[in-house]
Amino acid sequence: MKNGKKVKYNQTIKTKGRIFKMIRQFVNIAVAVMLVGGILFGIGKDSLATSNQKGIKESGAVTPQSIASKTKTTTIQVGQTVQTLYVTGTFETQYSDVHKRQLFSGVKSISSKASGSGTWTQTGYSVELIDSGRTYVITVSGKYSYNGATYTISTSIEFYCNANRSIG
Repeated sequence: MKNGKKVKYNQTIKTKGRIFKMIRQFVNIAVAVMLVGGILFGIGKDSLATSNQKGIKESGAVTPQSIASKTKTTTIQVGQTVQTLYVTGTFETQYSDVHKRQLFSGVKSISSKASGSGTWTQTGYSVELIDSGRTYVITVSGKYSYNGATYTISTSIEFYCNANRSIG
């Protein structure tokens, strides 16, 4: 009887050891698949800012990996008047095999200028990437001097990376 229990115990340990070995092998395979997938889908690639680009396309058209600019307008309240603020964004875009479309991959620069007889000075901006990389929300901050008064202003505008290779 002791031998029977000993044999069952040893068989149980061997079986558990094989199961743990199989689990380790499965985890190793899963990690390898994730790493290969990351390489295939562009995770860990250098920023497009350091790659060889062929200039900025003012029309908003983009190539599989490119830099594109777009100017959009919004209005700002300056005292009793409303002025137009022109915000120009220069963005890095990249084609995503996963999403089968162009997506934003970085911001190169944001600049702005205002209409009217006052003076606009941009003091900063912040960016937020939303919609799985399709949209940047840009918040521009600045000071507008008009009729001897200076107004501190902050406004947001969205830039959209279209699937048809343009920025809107």
